[in-house]
Amino acid sequence: MLRRVRVAALLLAVLLTAVLPAAAAGAEGDVVAVRLQPLLEGNGTIAGIELASSAMLAEVYRQRGYRLAWDQDRLADFLRGLADAHRDGFYPRDFHARTIKARLAGRGLDGLPAAERVELDLLLSDALLRYIHHQRFGKVDPGALDTQRARGEAPAFAALRRDLEAALEARSLAAFLGQLTERPGFYRDLRQGLVRYRDIAGAGGWPPVPEGRNVESGMQDAQVPAIRARLAVTDGALAAADPADADRFDEALKAAVERFQARHGLKVDGVVGPRTRAAMNVSVQQRIDQIRVNLERMRWHAGAWHDDLLLVDIPGFRVDLYRGGRIVWSTRAIVGRPERGTPLFRDELAYLEFNPSWTVPPTILAEDILPKMRRDASYLQTRGLRVIDRNGRGVSPEAVDWDRPAATFPYLLRQPPSADNALGRVKFMFPNRYSVYLHDTPERGLFSWTRRALSSGCVRVEDPLRLAELVLDAPQRWNQASMQALLDSGQTRVVHLDRPLPVVFSYWTAVADNQGIVHFRPDIYDRDQVLLRALDAGRARPRIGPPPTAPTQTVDAARPRLEQVAEPTG
Repeated sequence: MLRRVRVAALLLAVLLTAVLPAAAAGAEGDVVAVRLQPLLEGNGTIAGIELASSAMLAEVYRQRGYRLAWDQDRLADFLRGLADAHRDGFYPRDFHARTIKARLAGRGLDGLPAAERVELDLLLSDALLRYIHHQRFGKVDPGALDTQRARGEAPAFAALRRDLEAALEARSLAAFLGQLTERPGFYRDLRQGLVRYRDIAGAGGWPPVPEGRNVESGMQDAQVPAIRARLAVTDGALAAADPADADRFDEALKAAVERFQARHGLKVDGVVGPRTRAAMNVSVQQRIDQIRVNLERMRWHAGAWHDDLLLVDIPGFRVDLYRGGRIVWSTRAIVGRPERGTPLFRDELAYLEFNPSWTVPPTILAEDILPKMRRDASYLQTRGLRVIDRNGRGVSPEAVDWDRPAATFPYLLRQPPSADNALGRVKFMFPNRYSVYLHDTPERGLFSWTRRALSSGCVRVEDPLRLAELVLDAPQRWNQASMQALLDSGQTRVVHLDRPLPVVFSYWTAVADNQGIVHFRPDIYDRDQVLLRALDAGRARPRIGPPPTAPTQTVDAARPRLEQVAEPTG
C-alpha cells in the first residue's frame, strides 16, 4: 500500500511539472488539467493525511474538469465555520485546521507555489467532505463502538458527493452549510446548552460540596454555604447573596435543590444526600463532555427526523409523542435493565393489538422461566402460562422435560389475554428483529420509581389507552369508551394505523429546553465514556469508501450502522 502511495505521489509531481504551466496559460487561467486519479485511487494521502474518500474526490474533480475548487472567499467562509466547530462538540483538528493554516502561513491561496496550491485544494475539499459528513451524520461510527448499537440507513455515496459538489459551487459556502445543517429543535437547544456550560467553565466552574451527613430544610449545617454556592452557578432563580443565617437550609435553598434533582434524574425530595451530592460534584468539564456526546447521538437521528413520531427516551424513562415537530403528549415508561438493555433503533408503528396473548421470548425462556420451573414445578401455573407445541396444541406440563436446554426446547410457553398478562391489555407493534415493542403492564406500581430500568428489553407505558387513542388518531372510531368496550369483551383484536408512525428509540443522557437549561440523565447502560473516547480520538470513522458496484449505492460504514448485539426481549 505504501508503495502505491509513493508511486502516486511521484506521478502527481511529474504531472504537475508538465501540466501546470500550460494550465496557467489556458483560457480560464484557473484550470489545472492534472490527472488526480493516480493519487486519489485506493488509500490516497495528501501531506501525510489519509483522505476520507479518495474515490469521491476523484469523481468530484473529474466532474469539474480538474479545475481548482477553492477561492479566497470560500476559504474564509470555511475557516470561520471551523472556528465555530466547537459549538457542535467538534474539534477544528477534525477538519485539518492546523495543517491548512500552516500551509497558508499568512499567504493567500494565489500566493502558493503551484504544487502546494493543488495539494491544499484537495486538503480543503477533504476537510469540507468530513465537515458535511460529521455534521449531517455524526463523526463516530456506532457500529465500531463496543456498546449496544442501533440501526439506521446509511448515506448514499452519490448523495454525499452531490452535497460536496453543491458546496464547492455555491456562491456562499457559509449560507450553503447553514442550510445543509438545519437542526431539529432538540439539537439547537442542547447546542445552546453547550455554549452555556462552556461559559460556566470559562468563569471558573463551580465549587465542590464537601462530604457530610444528609442535609434538608430547616437544618443548620456547615455544608449549606457550599451547597448554595454550587447551585447558584447553574440555578438562575437562586439568589446569589447569602441569607442572614448562612448555615441554615432555608426554603429557597430547598426549592433550588428540588429543581436540581429534577434536572438530574434524581428523586425530588429536597434532601442533599449521597446521590444528590455526587451529582453536584460532577465537574463542569464532565458535563460539557456529556453534552458533546449527546449532540453526537442526536446527529445520528437528525437526518431521519419526522414531524410526527413516537420517541422512546430510554435514560429519561418516558415516551414522547410528537406532532408537527413538537411534543404533544408524554407518559412515564419502564425500559430494559442494564443486563437486558432496550436496543436503539428506528422503525414504524404499524398496528396495535388489544387483549394480546404473550408468547415467552427465547431469552426470557432460557434465563428466567426454565430455571424457575426446575426449582418450582408450580411456577407455570402461578403465572398463568400454558405449554403449546409447534402446531398450537396444548401440552401437559407434566409431560415436559424441563431439564432440556433452552436451545432444543421444543415447546412455546404462552400466556392468554387477561388483566394479569405480562403485556397488559394493549401492545404497540412495529415488527423488528429484537422482538421489542411498547406495551401495557399489570405492574402499575413500578411507574412511581425514579429509575425505571426494570424490564427485559421492551418498553412498558404508563397510560397505554391514551397513547392508543392518540396514535390511532381516529376519535370517531377509537376513543376511550370504544377501546374500553373492546377490552371488556376479552377478544383479541388487531387495529392498524391509517398511516404508520415513525418510532425512534433514543439514548440521550443530556437534553435541554428552549432556554438552554440542560437536564442530565443517568447513564444507565454505561455508554457515555465509550462514545466520548471515540469522539475525542481524532478522525474516528472509517474512510468513506466507494460504492461496491455503482456510484448511487450505500457507502460502507460512513453512516452509523446502529445495530444491536444482543436480543433483549420482554
